[in-house]
Order: sequence, then structure tokens, then C-alpha cells
Amino acid sequence: MRIIVGGTGKKSGKTSLVCRILSLSPERRWTAVKVSHHDPRGGAPFELIEETEPGQSCDTRRYLAAGAARAFWLRGDFEQGLPALRALLDGCENWIVESTRAAARLEADLVLTAGAGPPPDDEALAVLLRGGQPQRERQPLR
Repeated sequence: MRIIVGGTGKKSGKTSLVCRILSLSPERRWTAVKVSHHDPRGGAPFELIEETEPGQSCDTRRYLAAGAARAFWLRGDFEQGLPALRALLDGCENWIVESTRAAARLEADLVLTAGAGPPPDDEALAVLLRGGQPQRERQPLR
């Protein structure tokens, strides 16, 4: 399954939604990727870094703590990093990318927008992860 989680802005709940999805289905052995505009080290146009330690101090560590098999951070110029990101994701059966920009540039099975209304409950997320559609009208999933 391929999922993109975007948002309506900063602090819209993107990372929390990603972590909830990861915790509901760790058996999928997710590869989770955070995309940000932060400048990479050393003046490179982009950097794709694998996180190896679970924790709460940054988003990629939160992914691992929530159940991701692997977690990465793509930072810097998104367009220049896109080929490296695609190469990484091509080798993964199940991936989730936290990035509003990625929805227009990556093909996904499901695109969710955090902050566009009340967050979906765990039951609705579980239905989506099984390939279904939630029956509640209040679920603002796209």
C-alpha cells in the first residue's frame, strides 16, 4: 500500500496521523518518509537520511516508535531529491510519505489531508488500510 499524508499547514496533525496509521498496521513493515524544506548539511541540494533510533525527539524517530520498519528524512530541494525518493520507494511494498507536495508528484493508493476537519478515528483508518471506504460522512478523507 502506498499512502501520502499532506496537511493544511504546519501543526495540522500530519505526523500524528502517520504514526496512528503505522501503529494500526505494523505487520505491513512500512517505510515511512518525512519530506521537509530544511537545508541539508554540507550545502548539498538535498539529503535523504535513514533514521535508526526510535524515540519522540523528531518525526522520523516517532515513525519508528509507532511501528515503521524503516524511516527516512528527505530534506532540501524536493524536486532534486525526487529521483532518490522514487528509487527508495520503488523497492518498498508498503510506504507512507508525509508531504503535502508529494501528492502531486508521486502515485499513491491513498492520499489523506490532515487538518481538513476532524481526524479520522482508528476504525475508519483500519477500513481504509483494508482497501475499503469509511461509512461515516464526518470522515474528511481524500
